[in-house]
Amino acid sequence: MSRTTKSSLTNALRILKSFSIDHPELTLSEISEFVGVSKSTACRLIQTLESEGFIYQNILFNTYRLGSSVLTLSNTVIDQLAILKETTYFLKQLTAQTGESSHIAILDNTDVIYLKKEDSHHRVQLLSHIGRRNPAHCTASGQAILAFVKPTTVEKLFEGGLDQATNYSFGSLPQLQQKLATIREQGYSISKGELIENIVSIGAPIYNKNNQVFAAINVAGPKQRILPNLQQIVTNVLFTSKTMTNYVQSHEKDVDIETFIK
Repeated sequence: MSRTTKSSLTNALRILKSFSIDHPELTLSEISEFVGVSKSTACRLIQTLESEGFIYQNILFNTYRLGSSVLTLSNTVIDQLAILKETTYFLKQLTAQTGESSHIAILDNTDVIYLKKEDSHHRVQLLSHIGRRNPAHCTASGQAILAFVKPTTVEKLFEGGLDQATNYSFGSLPQLQQKLATIREQGYSISKGELIENIVSIGAPIYNKNNQVFAAINVAGPKQRILPNLQQIVTNVLFTSKTMTNYVQSHEKDVDIETFIK
C-alpha cells in the first residue's frame, strides 16, 4: 500500500469517526477541520464514502451524516458482543440498588467506550450515552480495566502523556501506575472528580473464562449523593461485577480479550 493510499484511508476513517451522537450531522467545513485536511480533500473522500453508502448528504441543509453501510457493520459488531447484550438485567439491578446511573465499558486505546447504560431516576442525568468515549485514565471503568493490563502496555498507550480533564486528573504516568497498583490490590476503582469535578464513579472489572479482564462496570453520580453511601455502593458494584463474571464464564463460548482490549 502506497503512502498516499494509506493516508487517504486514514483520513476517510477519521471522517467516519468525526460523527457522534452529539454531532450526528456535520458540514464540509466541520469535517475538514476535524480531520485536518483541506475542503477539497475532504470533499473527495466524502464522495468516495458516499458512493459506498457510508455517508449520506442532506441536500436541503448541505450537511452530511452516516449512511446505512455503517449500520450494517455496527450490527455485526453487536452480534460479536452477544454476551454483553444480555447483561441489561444486571445494570438495572445495580441502578435500583444504588439509585445512580450504571454503565458497561470497554477499552479502546486510551479511551473507554460505553456499551450499555442504565439511567437513574433522578431528573438531572449524567452526560453519558451508549457509544460515548471518555479518557480511560480519568474514569473508574477505564482504570478498572487498565489496572489489569500489562504495565508496559499502559506505558505504551500513554507514552504521549496524560491529558488532565480536571485538577483532580492524573498528570503523569507514575501517578497513574501507582493508582492502578492499588486498584489491582483492592479489586475496584474510585474516580473522584477526575473527569468531571463534582462526579464520583466506582468501577470494577469483568473477567472472561481465562480470568482476563475485558470490560468493566461502573456507577456514577454527583459526589453529594455518592460519598455518603460510598462503601455500600462499592459493595454493590463488586457484587455485580462478580455476578456478571460468573455469567460470562458460564457461557460455552469465551470472550476473546483481543475484541475488547486494543
